[in-house]
Amino acid sequence: MRIAQLSDLHLTADGAPLYGRVDTAGALAAALRRLGQLDPRPDLAVFSGDLVNEPTAAAYARLAGALAELPMPWALLPGNHDDRAALKRAFPGQPWAAGPLAGQCRDVAGWRLVLLDATVPGADHGEIGDAQIAWLDAVAPGARPSLLFMHQPPFAVGIPGLDVIACRGEDRLAGWLADNPGVAAVCCGHVHRFTVTSFAGRRAVTAPSTAHQIALYPGPVAYTLEPGGFLVHDWSAGRGWLTHYLPVAEAAIYPYAG
Repeated sequence: MRIAQLSDLHLTADGAPLYGRVDTAGALAAALRRLGQLDPRPDLAVFSGDLVNEPTAAAYARLAGALAELPMPWALLPGNHDDRAALKRAFPGQPWAAGPLAGQCRDVAGWRLVLLDATVPGADHGEIGDAQIAWLDAVAPGARPSLLFMHQPPFAVGIPGLDVIACRGEDRLAGWLADNPGVAAVCCGHVHRFTVTSFAGRRAVTAPSTAHQIALYPGPVAYTLEPGGFLVHDWSAGRGWLTHYLPVAEAAIYPYAG
């Protein structure tokens, strides 16, 4: 199975550069071109939050237009820059959870992919509250092979300004994971950097932004024009999971001469 994870697109409603210098629309277009060229093609592309910078109908319409020709199934998850209700209205064909949460479940190649909405309306941090645990219990994979996707990571990444807006209630999530041993990894966005660690005994990663990255330094949160990228999560029997980082820029392939 192959799952692509793209995150923190931050599309603007009119396609204008974010902060006057970050071409988020161009970055997404480049990422989608590279995604479409992958061989083998991903079974599913997961977009793990902050899909738009301001959650307007126009911004979500721009996203829908960008995704319309993607040659594979895709699934959306909100981030702190998104609005649950607006996202559901804009993409009625996604198999959203009933009720206010904008989570969803996808079963792919014998695996259950759980896309958890842990956003807090009006806040930058996430929260594992009663609603999240109730929904997780309703879709719990138990021992069935599974991946958990969420926007804000439930672990520290070593950037102080991001760690204060991580996902709270991590102990509750760790308890749920203890009851669901089939969850192989926790895959997050929000950080605008590729990081790898462990959480509750699971492999845990954050995806880069397709556009701008967060600076790795101890001062106030700031962005950098380091190249955008996305992740490809591959699984095969006997080997297990392997995650690749790919920059959005297209790269020619040059076979070594014999």
